[in-house]
Amino acid sequence: MKKLILVVAMMGISQAGFAKGGIDSPAEAAFKNSQAGFVAESLEDSLEQFVRVNPELKDSVQDASVVSETPEDSVVTISLTDGNAVTFTCAAFDDWSNSGTVLKKEVVCRRQ
Repeated sequence: MKKLILVVAMMGISQAGFAKGGIDSPAEAAFKNSQAGFVAESLEDSLEQFVRVNPELKDSVQDASVVSETPEDSVVTISLTDGNAVTFTCAAFDDWSNSGTVLKKEVVCRRQ
C-alpha cells in the first residue's frame, strides 16, 4: 500500500510540474531529453544566436547542419550565401525546472 501511495504521489508531482509550464506534456519532455531533441535544440539555439547578433545576415543563411559528437556535445555549422561558414559548439546538461519537479536537458551553444 505504501508503494502505491508513493507512486500516485510521484505521478501527481510530475503532472503538477508539467502543468506549471515549460514542458507541456510527458511526451514533450521525452523528446527534449532524447538525442533528436538535443540535435534540434542545438540547431535552434545556434540559429537564434546567429540572427540575434547578426540580424542583417538572416537572409544570407543558406544551410545549417548539426554533427552530434557525443550524446552531450554537438557542432553546428551555418553556411552563408557568400561561401563563409559560422560554427557553434553546443553542450547538453541536466536541469531541474518547474520548481525542481521536472528533470530535463538544456542546451547551451557558443560561437567558435
